[in-house]
Amino acid sequence: MKITFACPHCQSVLNPSVKILLGVKYKKKQGLILLSPQPGNYKMICDASVSAALKPGSTLNFFCPVCSTDLVSPSNEKFSQLDIVDPNNQIRKVEFSRVFGTRATFIIDGDDVTPYGDDVDESGMTNFFGS
Repeated sequence: MKITFACPHCQSVLNPSVKILLGVKYKKKQGLILLSPQPGNYKMICDASVSAALKPGSTLNFFCPVCSTDLVSPSNEKFSQLDIVDPNNQIRKVEFSRVFGTRATFIIDGDDVTPYGDDVDESGMTNFFGS
């Protein structure tokens, strides 16, 4: 049973195959990036012109490759947000760090937040519920 990652704005499927495909911008560089759909797996494949410019602490801008909308999280500007749709059409949110080298991902399912990554404790108290 496949989990689908979708743009929270246009609902386009962002993992038509094995990896999640996103647009990425850093300074004046722009390209595509492939991310693992497995929470806590931070391996990536990125456009060489973008990855050559990255240093730990660089803040990336992720955007939908279909509608070009910025995927910055409404709850914390240090994160990007995607929808996760399971085979029963239940929607959850995934928030992941935009800061290169920071390993922090959160899966939000109703009132439950599941953290992944070595840097979740340093991500501060993010209010994913907007209250």
